[in-house]
Amino acid sequence: MDIEEARRLARNKTEKDTTYRHLVSVEGVMRRLGRHFGEDEATWSLTGLFHDLDQDQTADDPDRHAYLAAEWLREAGVDDDVVNGVLAHAHPEFQRDRMSKAVVAADAVAGLLVAAALVRPERSTGMKVSSVKKKLKEKAFAPGVNRDEIAQAESHLGLSLDEFIGLGIEGLQEVAPEIGL
Repeated sequence: MDIEEARRLARNKTEKDTTYRHLVSVEGVMRRLGRHFGEDEATWSLTGLFHDLDQDQTADDPDRHAYLAAEWLREAGVDDDVVNGVLAHAHPEFQRDRMSKAVVAADAVAGLLVAAALVRPERSTGMKVSSVKKKLKEKAFAPGVNRDEIAQAESHLGLSLDEFIGLGIEGLQEVAPEIGL
């Protein structure tokens, strides 16, 4: 499945524009991480794009979250590695490889990066690691962002916080035109 077809599927399954924009932001971060690690960028980006595909339908049922998306993705013929990555972001028992661990940290950092971009007049353009790290330390800023999951980039991916945020910024900037950032 190419990225345009995947984005159409994401648009069709999401009910809220904010959910779709979040999916695309994580897609960008995951694509950049995949490239950094010399992995298949398409697989990584699809995992990011689809990670919260069923969020609008399962928001009140966290035990069902990701399982509904996995069902949809299997029906669409999406690769098993992508389906596992989608499951892994919500259910630790599926975190079996670098990609399925990366999506957890990418999900969290994308939320922080989007929040940081939204308060800047130039949005994601020119965003700096140091500025994002200041926002990360402010617990009142983007309080829904799981900072512990961002910190997992070091132990799960072998990336320093600076390196992880820098790659995240680059990934967000790549998809910024699609999501207005």
